[in-house]
Amino acid sequence: MGMRAVRGIIFDFGGVFTRIGPREAMLRRCEAELGLNKGELRSLLFAGQHWWDVSMGRISAQEYWWHVREALGGTVPVPLEPFKYNPFAYEQLNGRVIALAKRLHQRYTTALLSNATVYLDALLAEHGLSDLFDVVVNSARVGVRKPDQAIFELALDRMALRPEECLLVDDKKRNTEAAEALGIKAIAFRSAADLIRRLKDQEVNSAPTRM
Repeated sequence: MGMRAVRGIIFDFGGVFTRIGPREAMLRRCEAELGLNKGELRSLLFAGQHWWDVSMGRISAQEYWWHVREALGGTVPVPLEPFKYNPFAYEQLNGRVIALAKRLHQRYTTALLSNATVYLDALLAEHGLSDLFDVVVNSARVGVRKPDQAIFELALDRMALRPEECLLVDDKKRNTEAAEALGIKAIAFRSAADLIRRLKDQEVNSAPTRM
């Protein structure tokens, strides 16, 4: 039997629908101000146990921020304050990816699968992105994170599709590898132009539909 055709597209959010360059530039400025090495603030905000806990709904944003504040000696630079609630602060929406997702949503079942906080729901609504997805699986709402296979299985169940019928678009190798281990096709996101080319390789039709 041949490979099963793709019927569903699963998107990551941060780093796919957003450009993280502006965030990284701001973090480097704050690191310089605080006398920290490059990457230390990113690790503090997005790699410690407190981040895992808030992104799985185990602690509140206030508790998460208490841990961040304590690690910084009790004082948080003002530019970092938006991260208390919004893990995607300073990231810029990628209009080309949004336009592509709109076209794909006309042809395929689409899902959003993100390691995030409960703030993601408000962010999607604020920017009119909620309707791009038939299914939204937010780690903070379901208590499990990528690359745990359980969260991919949950997304598949909600999409009512089999692994071989779906394709994941994610900017992190550990997540694409976890998806592929389940039989989900995967593309490591680099840019919108590269994604369009690689979708074509997977025989996924991203062309605009005729009105």
